[in-house]
Amino acid sequence: MRKRIRRHQVRLGMFVEELEGGASEAALRRGFLLSTATEVDRVRNSKVISVLINVQKGCDIAASSRDAPTFAQSAFTITAAENKAVTQTIDQTKHLLAGVFTDARLSGTVALDRAQDAVEKIASAVEHNPIALIGISRLKKKDEYTFLHSIAVSGLMVHFGRWLKLDERTVQILGLSGLLHDIGKLLLPKGLLNKAERLDEQEIAQIRTHTRRGYDLLRANGNVPETVLDVCLHHHEHVDGGGYPDRLRGEQLSMPVRIASICDVYDAMTTLRPYKRAWSPAETIQMMYGSKGHFDRALLSEFVASLEPFLKQKSQHP
Repeated sequence: MRKRIRRHQVRLGMFVEELEGGASEAALRRGFLLSTATEVDRVRNSKVISVLINVQKGCDIAASSRDAPTFAQSAFTITAAENKAVTQTIDQTKHLLAGVFTDARLSGTVALDRAQDAVEKIASAVEHNPIALIGISRLKKKDEYTFLHSIAVSGLMVHFGRWLKLDERTVQILGLSGLLHDIGKLLLPKGLLNKAERLDEQEIAQIRTHTRRGYDLLRANGNVPETVLDVCLHHHEHVDGGGYPDRLRGEQLSMPVRIASICDVYDAMTTLRPYKRAWSPAETIQMMYGSKGHFDRALLSEFVASLEPFLKQKSQHP
């Protein structure tokens, strides 16, 4: 389905079929996904009269009905004091989570109260300075990846939940789900998780057991919310049924699971790992839009919208 819009209405995630009017804009190609803030700005600042978009290949203008807050560029300038405060929050949360993970690995018990304390710190940091915490990937070290990835995914899920205007109790549970989604990896050999060489089929199958291991560990505690269990078990499922462990599809996947899938992949791809470079936010978004059948497209469009001010700033300050 195609729709004609004004050039100022374009946004990340739209698929442009044709740019109408403004012959001098021939260099702006036809049939492309607006996957970077630079491309969006180029269309908005061009001389084209209207834009023909395909809402089956990209997001619709209706996805903009929940308008993003209008931020001044200065709102994303992180002062030394703000940076120090966020870094302290990350350090405090990391220590809390380290205790939770150590207990889980050694005794098979999950200190849910400490995990919830960690989520409260993350939620507070996201509320006051979401961009600083979402940019946590630059702080990741090899031996801290599991801790910091969990914190980052928790922060992304809290941020996204608030963007979607979910109630705060639901947002807190999303944050807890993000914090514990990879807890099953604690039961896998460290050498396997950090291996720089290509994994063989047996090793891939072993890593994929982390979802079931984590689910069983959390379920055994008896007091973990069902949403957290669901996210832990199913965050690697795809909307087309191509994921694991249960090959669920479409509406079989709960909204928290679909949110977790997006946040997990976004943080993983923008992080430096022993076996890959860190992708830029723009590259990651482009890859995610290109992964047909993996993500809920409507939620992915909303996720991109929630980060759009950050992506725009990054494009202007490489």
